[in-house]
Amino acid sequence: MAIIDLIRHAEPDVTVHDDMLRPLTQTGRQQAQRLASKLRNVPYTALFSSPYKRAIDTITPIACNHGLLLHTIDQLIERKMPTWVQDFPTYVRQQWQDLTFAKSPGESIYQVQERYLSFLCTLPDAGFVAIGSHGTAISSVIEMALPGKGKNFFSTLGYADVTRIEVHKQRIISVKRMAEGSLTFEKLTSF
Repeated sequence: MAIIDLIRHAEPDVTVHDDMLRPLTQTGRQQAQRLASKLRNVPYTALFSSPYKRAIDTITPIACNHGLLLHTIDQLIERKMPTWVQDFPTYVRQQWQDLTFAKSPGESIYQVQERYLSFLCTLPDAGFVAIGSHGTAISSVIEMALPGKGKNFFSTLGYADVTRIEVHKQRIISVKRMAEGSLTFEKLTSF
């Protein structure tokens, strides 16, 4: 069974509209350092990240603490947006109401699920992996495991939050969330 910690990037600087280059804020950099300290003793065997700067900068301190290489994987990007969306809440709401909805050349929640599942299926059955990721991408995985729960999960997901999934024979068999302020994980069944 593979254990995968999906780590949402820390607080980004949303004044930078280039999704690929959006950095962390000062608060975000502090969140990343605190998270790395908290996860110092987790026995990760591999670390992966979205190639987006905010995800890389969040997981790099973890890689340093563990002495592991960080592998950036294009499949782990956030949901592709058509452009900078001015009315982001309305767009998000529409995407969660219809998982196949996207404005071209953007990507639907369903497409993000498929992309992430494709990557997760490449991982060895016995690894302990951390992935620097994004809120919508993580929530799309939750939607896969717990249909109808992804949207509410997204609304409760904070920056630098850790969601642990267990995968066996290419199926998600468990979803847990790190409890705030501790290193314990609580099983998720509803939100």
